[in-house]
Amino acid sequence: MIDEKLAVWALAGIEGVGPAIFNSLIIRFGSAAAIFETAGEELLNAELVNRNLANRILSAKDWAELERRFKKSFPDGAAFITITDNIYPPKLKNIPDPPPFLYCKGETDIFERPSLAIVGARRPTDYGIRLTSRLVAELASAGVVIVSGLAYGIDAAAHISALDSGGKTIAVFGCGLDIIYPAGHRSLAERIMGSGCLVSEFPKGTRPERFNFPIRNRIVAGLSDGVLVVEAGAKSGALVTAGIALEQNKDVLALPGSVDSELSLGTNSLIKQGAVPVTSADDIFANFKWHRSSATARPAVDVSKLSRDELGVFNHLSVQPTHLDELGRKSGLGPGKIAEALLNLELKGLIMRKPGNYVVKA
Repeated sequence: MIDEKLAVWALAGIEGVGPAIFNSLIIRFGSAAAIFETAGEELLNAELVNRNLANRILSAKDWAELERRFKKSFPDGAAFITITDNIYPPKLKNIPDPPPFLYCKGETDIFERPSLAIVGARRPTDYGIRLTSRLVAELASAGVVIVSGLAYGIDAAAHISALDSGGKTIAVFGCGLDIIYPAGHRSLAERIMGSGCLVSEFPKGTRPERFNFPIRNRIVAGLSDGVLVVEAGAKSGALVTAGIALEQNKDVLALPGSVDSELSLGTNSLIKQGAVPVTSADDIFANFKWHRSSATARPAVDVSKLSRDELGVFNHLSVQPTHLDELGRKSGLGPGKIAEALLNLELKGLIMRKPGNYVVKA
């Protein structure tokens, strides 16, 4: 009896077995193991493969060697989920070319939850970071899983805001899970493993080559109910992900931006072409008919023990990011007193710092 996970891995690795043939064979024979165990003529009679490909499939005989190579492909601590498993992401299974298998680290029981992919510029503006953090905070706290690609910029802002809001997030790799890319996001990847999942279809040791990322992007879109593009130039990779989402019959949403900003050319163009414009989280909830009922109630903050300066700073903050310059104007305190108050508030767990000198209530 051939192990099904091993059979899926072996079948997917045979030259000539692309996604279309792979999925057609699985549908016809019920499992990957059954394909290898069938007679040659029966495989040919299915009229899904030619004789040469049938011979390559049936020539896989050295299962001990295949199993050795199979286990070697695993990143340390990764789970291996095949398309024939019950826990394979149902949204991903329905795209035109689903990956035969996934390597996963973290929680694998979050794939059926409402989910939104958020993509955008690697060098976003403060506006892009601020709006990403604001939208994700509302979505993640209501139970929506945030999906992105761990890149610098909008991707990172989406992951971080989801984690800071107590929500779940999925990072999809364009390399093996043993290689953190970019390397500066190692600590972020570790946080995601603790409250979400790292996902890749690439085996251990696969480098982050440029041609891997369009392949990765179909999984980002495929794991989600839709894709929100926050900031994107006219030739941004985020637009590629949006195009893939449309091919998968997923909704595409876009954040409007200034008409004289390079990073708004792509998003404004998407809206002209029919993408759903997003100016608040309410637009997203309404589009997908999601509800906020799963939002976690947070206990009231006890401010009775805060100093006068701490209270003065805290009262001028909200769950929406406030810049330090704006905080100085509103509070009337000098930079030294603001810095001291912020440090004390952060140590008490009442505030969080955001990229670009922004601060929010925790």
